[in-house]
Amino acid sequence: MRSLFLFSFCIVLLASCGIASTGAATPTPTELPTSTQVQLPTSTYTESPSPTIAGLNYCVVPALLNLRSGPGTQYSVVAIEAQGICGLVTARNGDASWAYITTGKYTGWAFVKYLSGTGDISSLPLFTELTPTP
Repeated sequence: MRSLFLFSFCIVLLASCGIASTGAATPTPTELPTSTQVQLPTSTYTESPSPTIAGLNYCVVPALLNLRSGPGTQYSVVAIEAQGICGLVTARNGDASWAYITTGKYTGWAFVKYLSGTGDISSLPLFTELTPTP
């Protein structure tokens, strides 16, 4: 009885694996056509110059400086930068007392008296000139 069970088990196992003979021929792999190499034309890649924004390099003077969402203390603080962090000032407010500055991570408005750099901030465009019109 035990050998009949083992024999039946083996048949079921072979049938489930597809090894048992079903009378069908075993499929043979089809040969794939060999590939031919195609010579692609060579081209020279030249990188387009990225657009530049005119601005002045300025650095934070006090230990900590609030960057604000607008040119004034009534605007919310968007980031706090540490002394020595530098960025690109690209615009100003009307009387050039606030500068629109982009540091490595943040962009916001900084009070000009707390920045140090070369170049005249009042020579930069007003911020409204940089804002796209709807």
